[in-house]
Amino acid sequence: MNDFVLADHPFFSTRSQTEAELSLEMLDDGVVMLSPAGVVLHLSSEAERQLGIAVATARGRQLADLPVDCQGWDGLVDVVSTGQTTDCMLRRPDGRDILAAPRAAPEASGPSAARIIVLRDLVGLDYRRERANRRTKAMRTIFIAENRTRPDFIEQRRLAPELDRLLSRGERAMLQGARILITGESGVGKTEVAKFLHSTVADADAPFVVANCALSGDAQFARAMFGVPAAQGQQRLVGLIEQSESGTLFLDEVAEIPLSAQALLLRFLEDGIVSNPDGGEQRVVNVRVIAATNRDLRQMVREGRFRADLYYRLAVVPLRVPPLRDMPALIDHLTGRFLQTINHRRQTSLFVPRRVREMLGDYSFPGNIRELLNIVQKLSIFLEEADDLAELMADLLAPIDIPGIDLAPQAGLQGAEPFDLRTEVRRYERTLIDKAIRFHGSKRKAATALGVDIGTIVRKTADPTAENTTATTVKPTVEKQKYE
Repeated sequence: MNDFVLADHPFFSTRSQTEAELSLEMLDDGVVMLSPAGVVLHLSSEAERQLGIAVATARGRQLADLPVDCQGWDGLVDVVSTGQTTDCMLRRPDGRDILAAPRAAPEASGPSAARIIVLRDLVGLDYRRERANRRTKAMRTIFIAENRTRPDFIEQRRLAPELDRLLSRGERAMLQGARILITGESGVGKTEVAKFLHSTVADADAPFVVANCALSGDAQFARAMFGVPAAQGQQRLVGLIEQSESGTLFLDEVAEIPLSAQALLLRFLEDGIVSNPDGGEQRVVNVRVIAATNRDLRQMVREGRFRADLYYRLAVVPLRVPPLRDMPALIDHLTGRFLQTINHRRQTSLFVPRRVREMLGDYSFPGNIRELLNIVQKLSIFLEEADDLAELMADLLAPIDIPGIDLAPQAGLQGAEPFDLRTEVRRYERTLIDKAIRFHGSKRKAATALGVDIGTIVRKTADPTAENTTATTVKPTVEKQKYE
């Protein structure tokens, strides 16, 4: 057992007046120290501020003689003079309320006992309490939001076999130390996939360092990745690669690395040696590397905009994350996850009708998971005030033409080509057929589910007029007609 006793604590054990006065400054409340005769021995700086007098003015004077301009001061003097410990309220000229609490040692009593008066600024206390509550609430909200919006890959793997296959391949690659290139459209969750794969092999304290390759030019990229040597009087700036030691370096938007800087990264990937571009010693680091992009690196290699040797170093195991429209079973699951987070911030929980969920299930989501989150957030604002549900959904489910995303042509709605009913019917048929094939796993099973023969499925999926039509794309106007 520790031999240290409370009396030895610096707050109590003092060898001088100065030490005793400094001990009082540790308290947030103001303190007035009184002798048994009621003479002021000392005021802490907080007591000076609250009462508006200096310690030099107060020391050695009776409490009743202090020039304190506060309502209720005379009542406090009477309480102290009679030896009571009743709390009193003081009000300063500026309107601030002060709680004055006379106190005596537990074994002392009567007017002759040495006393203290504790002064508590209630306005300041209320402010600090409100600020602390806001901070605590914000921290709790952030914690909940992070946990509720992070992917539940266990459930998602069950719902989407193609995602399960992708993650299984990534897990095997991580266990074998192979580098991974994650591709896919913007908003499909490439970063979350990378974090998940990192967690499958890393310890809880292993770093996961994100390098956004699209935010810097040649020199900035080199300095960020490899660090900066120590200048006179300054510490060396450690680069992102070294920060990833024994963990994972995630190269986001890897296609945007400047061509002249790609050679520096290639050398590190080949031998694991970090060399500062401005000179300095080299060292070998142990880092797992995952890269991600929404661009076609192979095409960039053919065009001379990305080094072929760097591509082969990065893309040992390529993983393409399917767009959300190819995993329709995830739409309702993700909607529910996002709703949990949103409802945590609402006084009344948001309920999304089944009809709305069906509309979401038929939408193409060119912005993928990020767009779904955006739509659910908008629903939490507009759904309660909407008079026409179909009109609201037509406004929310209005796809944007995103470069690199091959959705069905929208020109028919814009007057660039004739609006043809037969074409729209074929497109809608193809939508249902492709969805059934993905859900059931084969054309034959899809034919059984749809109540048609396999020949019909084969013929309609081979229809040249539907050849360039993506399965789950539905035009906004067609959606509105369908649900009205």
